[in-house]
Order: sequence, then C-alpha cells, then structure tokens
Amino acid sequence: MARRDGTETRTDSSDHRDWLDRDQPYDGVDINELPDWWADAITEFREHDLRPYSPPRFSDGVLVPPVVSRLESAYDAEIRFIGVGVQYGDAWSVYADGDVVTTVDRERTADAYTRYEMTSGEFERVVRDHLEGEDASNLS
Repeated sequence: MARRDGTETRTDSSDHRDWLDRDQPYDGVDINELPDWWADAITEFREHDLRPYSPPRFSDGVLVPPVVSRLESAYDAEIRFIGVGVQYGDAWSVYADGDVVTTVDRERTADAYTRYEMTSGEFERVVRDHLEGEDASNLS
C-alpha cells in the first residue's frame, strides 16, 4: 500500500500487532510510514482528543483496509462495508461495485476498534467469487 506521495508503507505485514494493542500505540511509531488513510485518522482522533485510533480488523486480527485495497486494485472495484438503518448488533452489508456481496456481523471491542466476524481469507474468497463471477458474466 502506498502513500499519496508514492512511498511504500508497512501495513501489509502483521508487525502492527506488536504495537497497535498498547495503551499508547503510536509512541515510537513514525506515522509517516503508515498509509495516508491511517495517518489521517490518527491526526483526526488526536485533534478531537479521542483515544488512539485503531483500524478495523477481521476476526483473525488482519487489518481490514489493506485487504479491501488489494481487492479493489486487483478487480478495479469499489468495496464498502455499509450499515443502513441498522441497530446495535445488526449485521452490515458488504458491497462490491454497488452490489451486496454478503453480510457480516461486527462489534466494537473494548479496545475501541471494529472487529468484523469473518476471517480475512473468508472475506477475500467471498468478494473474489462475486467479482470473478461478475467478470465472467460480463464476457458472455
């Protein structure tokens, strides 16, 4: 994943687990090494005196945004998690290019991040199956 200036970032590795779950996760972390979406969120949370930002994760601990970004790049698609008219505890829908692909349960953890109750591998498989099926149907 690259920043706006084209430099590479370090989010595709699992090394974030070494520091992200600390009380002050960004102490000693150069946020300029993080993707823009992450650095921007950290800055915004700090400006509003909120607890440190922690990105959403899948149930296996993998960060959601890099997985979504990889799939969007691979398939030239827009992927979104959307909860419309939902109440606490309701599942959210996963959309790919405007189509509902699946639904996923989610929760806000005590550590203040959103955890989607699906592994990153399951998510990738479901989205790929949908997008590849869509690509195949567009060929006929």
